[in-house]
Amino acid sequence: MLTHRLKIAECIFVAVSIIGWAVAAASGQIIYGAVPLSIALLLNLINRLRFEQQSRNRLTGAMAQLHRQVSQESQSLYQQQQKQALASLQAKLPDYLAQIENPASELGAIKIAQLQARIVSVEQSLRNVVDYLNSASLPNHIEQLEAAIAQVTADLDKLHYQIPIAAAPEQPTHWHTEAGGEPSLFPVASESVSPVSKAEEVCRDVPVERLGEDVRAYSSRVVPEPILPNWNFRLTLKGHQDWVSALAMSADGQILVSGSLDKTVKLWHLETADLIHTFSDHQQGILCLSLSPDGKWLASGGFDQTIKVWKLETGELCHTLIGHNGSVRSLVIMPDNQTLISGSFDQTIKLWQLDQGKFVQDLVQDAGRLSAIALSPDGKTLASGGGDGIVDLWHFQPFDLEFSLTDNLSSINSLALSPDGRRLAAACTDGTLKVWQLDRAELIEMWQCPSAPAMSIVFSDNQQSAIAAHADGTIKIWWLGIDEPLLVLDNNDAGSVVSVALSPDGQWLAGGNRDGTVKLWQQF
Repeated sequence: MLTHRLKIAECIFVAVSIIGWAVAAASGQIIYGAVPLSIALLLNLINRLRFEQQSRNRLTGAMAQLHRQVSQESQSLYQQQQKQALASLQAKLPDYLAQIENPASELGAIKIAQLQARIVSVEQSLRNVVDYLNSASLPNHIEQLEAAIAQVTADLDKLHYQIPIAAAPEQPTHWHTEAGGEPSLFPVASESVSPVSKAEEVCRDVPVERLGEDVRAYSSRVVPEPILPNWNFRLTLKGHQDWVSALAMSADGQILVSGSLDKTVKLWHLETADLIHTFSDHQQGILCLSLSPDGKWLASGGFDQTIKVWKLETGELCHTLIGHNGSVRSLVIMPDNQTLISGSFDQTIKLWQLDQGKFVQDLVQDAGRLSAIALSPDGKTLASGGGDGIVDLWHFQPFDLEFSLTDNLSSINSLALSPDGRRLAAACTDGTLKVWQLDRAELIEMWQCPSAPAMSIVFSDNQQSAIAAHADGTIKIWWLGIDEPLLVLDNNDAGSVVSVALSPDGQWLAGGNRDGTVKLWQQF
């Protein structure tokens, strides 16, 4: 608020100095122009110093978070390998002694040495990036830091699964749905286990060690019987030339909207797979979409720092909202069908009037580098999160910060509130999915999928399950209280799944992919 007032004061004194110089020219008294100009220059200097300090604080926080994440990953990795190697040596020491002279064992040691060298290389690359950012202008390179964090996280995740382990743990059993066919089971373990009996077994004895003591009591509750979804692949929508980074479905479940980094937004009819409209007014890639509950308005935002507002029925561009100084990462339209909320990488959350295309106010001015916002169905609670891993919960009427969730070390890619507004889910760059119970501000679930970042997440209408898109090319359906996904939808050759959307009636599921396609599943 102080920064905002200083900027206003600076603008006022600039205007006063202009008037003062006019008076000075008329009266011959230079003091009328010199004094307000000096004050304006002083205020400008103060504003610049405050902005530089804020940027430095944000960078310091991001670097500290990155350091904690890298340290945690490295420590966890080495501890796990040490425990597994020790247990394996104790159980199979005679076999290993017999293989000491086997040349094949030397190959394993060479591979481990090579992977350890790659870890050193990744750490060195990270140090180079940090040194570069420290020597560069802070405001110009914040987005480069975000990209570096994501890349290093991905590299560490890959190394975690490439290092050979002495005793391989039991792999989870997944459901895979192939295109055009019924779901079939491909168990990794040697003994075949039916999915229903496996789910019942987990429900009877829910593991809670991973969540800590504060979550143990909640997780000891009776877990509702999981409902195994029956998703059948329907078709693939083709038309985009780049990543499909955003998806949205209309309230009646008839229209699918897809936004891509190819700068276009496309409207599809779900039943017929017909392309209805293509919008190409953005100058850079699309990052977010939002449909009004009444199905009349569509809002899109992206890297060009603008928000486009369209009439869904006619495809007419009604307004271009300008006001953000960074990429627009997330949009939500409130239940009144007239109010739009936008979250941006410029650290602000803004409020807009849809029908008039007017800026209303800044809800938050120092929210951090936002990548996701989510609104409860009743429009009373707003969640926001981004690169620092902190999730803030805001309450409307009046708008105020309720509390912050700080038990997350990884950057947040996506947020989702359950249909009843009681739970919040987050998809993180380290591959984890977290769920909080909002009335207690308590972490109640954490699903681990460290093979690839979790890109997008939505809640199912049953309140107990969530659907997440992963960069490993899968869509996973998770059930609260169960460690393993109930169902894994394989993306085949389409690459990473970047976005996911679920129709309000729970009958249609869409996944946006890296190759520009959108895959559709229907539940029967």
